[in-house]
Amino acid sequence: MKKENFNKIRSDKSLLASKRRYFLGNVVLHDISKNIGVTDQKVYYAAFKNGARTKVHYHEGEQTLIVTKGTGVLVLFKGTIQGKNVKIKHDAKLALKVGDMVRIPKNTLHWHGAVANKNFGHVAFNAFSDKRKEAKTIWYDSDFKTHAVKIS
Repeated sequence: MKKENFNKIRSDKSLLASKRRYFLGNVVLHDISKNIGVTDQKVYYAAFKNGARTKVHYHEGEQTLIVTKGTGVLVLFKGTIQGKNVKIKHDAKLALKVGDMVRIPKNTLHWHGAVANKNFGHVAFNAFSDKRKEAKTIWYDSDFKTHAVKIS
C-alpha cells in the first residue's frame, strides 16, 4: 500500500476553529472526505469528550452517524420556524453505543454528543444536495427544551 493511501485521524485545528461555535464542550473534528476524495458527501470523524455535544441544528441533506466509541445520544425535535426563532418540541431521544448506525432525515432538527461524564465518537456522512453541492447545515443557539435562535 502506498503511503499516500494511509492517514491517521487527528484533530483538524483549522476545521475546529471554523466550527467551534457550533459545539458545547471539548470536541475533536477531522474531515475524512479530504483524505479519501469523496465527491458526493462530506465525511467527518467527531469525538465528544466528557459530555460535549453539538448545538441544535439540521442538515439540508441526510446525515448518517456510525458510532465508533463510547456512549452518546441523539435528540430529535419538531420545530415551528418564526424568522430566526424556532419554537421546538422534543420528539425523540436515542441512546447510541459502539456499532450503532442512525440515519437522520434532511431538515430534521437535532443534536448529538456524549452523555454526561462520558466520551463518544462517530463518523458522520453528510449527503450532498440534489444538485450535487454540499448541503448546508443550519445551526441554532437553544435552551434544548422550548426555543432556538438561528446563528447560521
